[in-house]
Amino acid sequence: MDDPYKVLGVPEGTAGDDLSKAINRKKLLYKTEPEKLKQMEDAYERIVQASLAARLRGDSSGITESARKGDLTPSLFGPWAPIPSEAPLKDKKVNIAISVAALVIVWLTPGTIRTIQPIIYATIFQIFRMFMKLVDVDPGPSANIDRDAATKHNNKRFFRSFALVLGTFAVSLGLTYWIPNMIFETFRVQVPVWYLLNQEIFVSAIVGGCLSYLTCFYR
Repeated sequence: MDDPYKVLGVPEGTAGDDLSKAINRKKLLYKTEPEKLKQMEDAYERIVQASLAARLRGDSSGITESARKGDLTPSLFGPWAPIPSEAPLKDKKVNIAISVAALVIVWLTPGTIRTIQPIIYATIFQIFRMFMKLVDVDPGPSANIDRDAATKHNNKRFFRSFALVLGTFAVSLGLTYWIPNMIFETFRVQVPVWYLLNQEIFVSAIVGGCLSYLTCFYR
């Protein structure tokens, strides 16, 4: 049989995200050629199975990076846990620019009328950015071959983008805005005026940073 690495057009030993990206590129390239597409998928499956078999034998030399990290995958959130996936440099610049733009708008707004609304808009943009990232790294079934499967996969990508980004937004906002304010009010903590006037700036910087980090390095 042909070398599966040669079939996918990747160097021998390629693993993890690089291997996933390779098969996803092939899916896009041969989405209208079922026979060729099946050949690519079979090659990918052979590499993955060989990696898993090597792990069962205790042979670390044949284990791909994705299989090696399989036992370390967070179980608290199951399949919804963020997966390491670094974005290209140009995408990182766009993701960071979205958060920086929101921060600048908040910073330029007079303190008496400042809100965190710009970072909320930034979150919406980051959801879209995460969705586009999932489309690139995980194209899924071709709509020309299986429309129902493609639609289902696309819906899963959308809900995953929504859950990851909105979840990060809620957690970071809660830790920097809601919980501190609740503590201040409940325990009547005296807070410096300069902090109250600039709280939205601090919150926007931290929340925006968390969102950018998520979309740049995870999926």
